[in-house]
Amino acid sequence: MLRLIRYRLLSRTLLLLPVLGLSLTPAQSGELPDGFADMSSDVQAVILEYMFFPEQANKVWGQDLLLPSPHTLVKYLDDFHTQVIVDFGLGKIHVENRGSQDPQSAIRHAIKAVLLTPADPTAVDLYTAAEFGLTGKPFLAGKVLDNTGKSIEFPWRAEQYADWLVANKLQRTSNGFIVSLDMVSNYLLLSASEYKDSVARASYRYSLPPSLILAIIETESSFNPFAISPAPAYGLMQVMIASAGKDVYERIYQTHTRPTATDLMNPHTNIDIGSGYLAILRDVYLGNIQGEERQDYCIIAAYNGGAGNLLRTFHSDRNKAIARINAMSPTEVYRTIVTSHPKAETRQYLQKVTKARSRYEGRS
Repeated sequence: MLRLIRYRLLSRTLLLLPVLGLSLTPAQSGELPDGFADMSSDVQAVILEYMFFPEQANKVWGQDLLLPSPHTLVKYLDDFHTQVIVDFGLGKIHVENRGSQDPQSAIRHAIKAVLLTPADPTAVDLYTAAEFGLTGKPFLAGKVLDNTGKSIEFPWRAEQYADWLVANKLQRTSNGFIVSLDMVSNYLLLSASEYKDSVARASYRYSLPPSLILAIIETESSFNPFAISPAPAYGLMQVMIASAGKDVYERIYQTHTRPTATDLMNPHTNIDIGSGYLAILRDVYLGNIQGEERQDYCIIAAYNGGAGNLLRTFHSDRNKAIARINAMSPTEVYRTIVTSHPKAETRQYLQKVTKARSRYEGRS
């Protein structure tokens, strides 16, 4: 049903492009239209799909053509006949083929490729059917175990497991074939451990609890090293170039330049910039809020919905809002945000980060 709605939205939005003042040509220049960041997420997704995916992709997948997202890696292979989905939020991997002359071989190849893909966003072109880069330690190492319970870090083991999956787990769909597999149950903790050094450095530099940084990474991207969103936001902590990125570069790095998308797709750089922005929220925009627990609830909400919306949750006047926050207990501050913040997304965001944070307490 959701895919049908999205397909109808695509058709409707393409008809509305001239009304919106857009004259996009697929893959014409790769430049986003003016005002893109202010458009709804649905319209942003449609524009990205229209700009970057060629006619072949739409011909094969139609309404089932998917875009990469903060929590999901989507990659196409075999001239767009094979779709690879790595769902970091649910810990699921799906490899589906439609229309190949040899679908089993195509699926076998795609499984091996994704199992060996390194955690290097520069090695993966998300908008073409080019092959995965296969140099470096696989980002799924330890997070997926083969049929004998072993981690997959070498081509021969990936090939053996791909053969086993095709022989034992291949399912026919109405349009082709699919193989699905699960990550291990503790994949989020394993992912978090890969960034512990970067988190520790950012924690020390900005006086932030490691559990807070890790919880925001989990909530923003589920530790997807390839995370992108139409906002556009990039990387593990979903940093936006023109807002958080610009703020950190000017206030902390003392430069009037801005980070590039490539900068933000580097996990270690991303963690430092995202953590730096949390510190700016705490020390600058919300600097008079007293008490670490109150501060944490407020900067979490502001990281998602902005400092202005956070303060307006308590009062339209900034000084009165801060006074009201300081007069409340931390529990009252939390309850007010999750019940009265103007953005539903932010109300849910604070709850998600708080819940995720308990997973990382004491694990620094």
